[in-house]
Amino acid sequence: MLAREDPDLKDLASRIHTLYFLATPHRGSDFSKIFANILNISYGQKPFVAELSRNSDSIAMINDSFRHFAKDLQLWSFYETDPSNLVLTQAVIVDKFSATLGFPNEKSYLLNADHRGVCKFHHQTDPNYQTLRNSFSTTIDKILLDSNTTASLPSGSLLICH
Repeated sequence: MLAREDPDLKDLASRIHTLYFLATPHRGSDFSKIFANILNISYGQKPFVAELSRNSDSIAMINDSFRHFAKDLQLWSFYETDPSNLVLTQAVIVDKFSATLGFPNEKSYLLNADHRGVCKFHHQTDPNYQTLRNSFSTTIDKILLDSNTTASLPSGSLLICH
């Protein structure tokens, strides 16, 4: 969002085609207070953690602004399905509802992992690795198709797809 608002970064922003979100709490998490307590004991108080609470005003403002910038981006949101071990319980930290934005240009897929494991793969045959790899391949194929279609059009042409 910031790159699209900064005139010096507009060229960079125009090159961003796709964003991938791995268990990103777009709508916050019910476990932000537990997380805040763990951080407080381990590293000291972190005020930003309070903003991760379910449906916080800050998150709502960010999502509202983001929808204006995201309409021409491809979005992939991945959510966790396995519970994480917390202090006295086990729970999914970022559920499907929180991990997805609900935008028309968003694809959402599950990853069979807990919150810490959504980005860790032990081998290339790991189903989560394959799910993410396939999303990258789909994106690359779309970029190549779009660039070939655009490159083959005469200057000033209009492409109409049905």
